[in-house]
Amino acid sequence: MNRHIKIMTIVLALAMAVSTLVSCGMSNDPKKTKEALEEKNYTVEAIIGDNDLDAQAELDSMSDEMHITAGELVAVISATKGNVENDLPENFIYIYYFKDSKTANKFWDENQEDIGNIKSEYKDATGFEVKKEGSVVYFGTAQAIKDAK
Repeated sequence: MNRHIKIMTIVLALAMAVSTLVSCGMSNDPKKTKEALEEKNYTVEAIIGDNDLDAQAELDSMSDEMHITAGELVAVISATKGNVENDLPENFIYIYYFKDSKTANKFWDENQEDIGNIKSEYKDATGFEVKKEGSVVYFGTAQAIKDAK
């Protein structure tokens, strides 16, 4: 009996750890992310191709320079909030949604030079981060990233 309790405790702890890690990631739903940022008073610009032919055409026009194929970029969100200092808003985030994690990995791998340039450009931003999670690639201030999740 004592052995079963120990095993169940370990299994429960692992399940809680996994659920915590999963819940901390960026949402794969651009509409939910947009709403979350708007609720926190960000100025949000979004291009979401979900059954919107004009929006998808705009996303497809970005594909060549991103080293991906038309149809692989499904949404882009940019959001800003706060005072502007040194040409940067206090909090900002740019989020790219790809059709799957394979495409996000391709984008990430093919654009390392551009990602390095972004890191250099925003090095003075407080808590600046660049990350890839599943089918989502994003960069921005730590607070904006937290607010988007």
